[in-house]
This record gives sequence, C-alpha cells and structure tokens, in this order.
Amino acid sequence: MSDAGEKALNEVNAHERECALRYERIEERLAEGSAKFKHLENLIYGLYALILAAALPQFFMG
Repeated sequence: MSDAGEKALNEVNAHERECALRYERIEERLAEGSAKFKHLENLIYGLYALILAAALPQFFMG
C-alpha cells in the first residue's frame, strides 16, 4: 500500500475512534437529561396534586 493510502486509512481509523467517543458522550448526556426531565415531571404532578387539594375544600363548603 502506498504512503498516501496508509495515511488516509490511519486518518479514517482515527476519525472513527473520535466519533465513537463523541457518540458515547452524547448517549451519556441524553441519559442525564432524561433523568432530569423525569424529576421535573414528578414535580409537575406534585403541583397538580397541590392545586387539586387546595381547590377541593371550596367544593365541599360551598
């Protein structure tokens, strides 16, 4: 194989390794974001329950 061919092959291999690391990090960040959104979703459900609990006594008193 010529020097140019070997150099190109080495560059492609290096590029593939770098992309694999980048995609792994992207997957980690997506998982972290998913956990944060799940937490926010639980907080919103808690707010719904609080609003309903605050509104219910008006229905029974009035």
